Amino acid sequence: MSDLLSEKTPIRARHIRPGEGQAVEMKTGQLLQIQTLQGKQVADFVAFTQGDTDEFLSTSVTRATNSSIVPRPGMTLYSNRRQPMFEIVEDTVGRHDMLYACCDPVRYEMLGAPGHASCRVALTEALTGYGIDYDRIPPPINWFMNVAILQRGELEIREPLAEKDDYVVLRALKDVIAAVSACPQDLVPTNGSNPTDLAVRVYRDEPLPSPPEKEDGQASAERAGAAAAPVVAINRTARPARLRDTAEATVYRVE
Repeated sequence: MSDLLSEKTPIRARHIRPGEGQAVEMKTGQLLQIQTLQGKQVADFVAFTQGDTDEFLSTSVTRATNSSIVPRPGMTLYSNRRQPMFEIVEDTVGRHDMLYACCDPVRYEMLGAPGHASCRVALTEALTGYGIDYDRIPPPINWFMNVAILQRGELEIREPLAEKDDYVVLRALKDVIAAVSACPQDLVPTNGSNPTDLAVRVYRDEPLPSPPEKEDGQASAERAGAAAAPVVAINRTARPARLRDTAEATVYRVE
């Protein structure tokens, strides 16, 4: 369990099966956890600014601004307007991808599997209610995807390093709509050739306040009566401080 999240309060949770997508709204400061429940499962991730979906999470701007092609803890993720959108605050894997596009129907036709479920369609379905259609799905961050760059610049997809219950945690730096799909790719090693489920949770930026202590009626009445009663000075002989109780007697300090 994340130490960071142990004191936070989850306010939304989504269970995502391969080929499905889910969208969640987040306020500034809230935390998003994306978790692979069985390991080796890639999560395609996109995000848009609430109230202005022409601004979206940009992998190209994020790569250029950070001079890195691999997301890592402490990194800021930027929008197409070069504005901060997220901070990576926890990562139990350390290997993700910002190069590959979402899998889509044409990709599966090229692989000889027409009609196969795809991340781009899943994300479109998740975001339709926000007026975001298929052609507006930007290149994603592919959490847990393991892509190697070979000597001459070729890209090689390898099995993810993510194990059961591995996760990343992002802090929203503005109000956003975040969408995640569980990649259904089972024809290449993207998901270890065996797509499985993801969990997505949104946490408050602060824990819920502790509930007020309840008092029984008699205690409340006694406290109210004590507050209203006049203060009377009473002289009493001081009693030695009690140290502890035993089975035989109460032990007091001997002066």
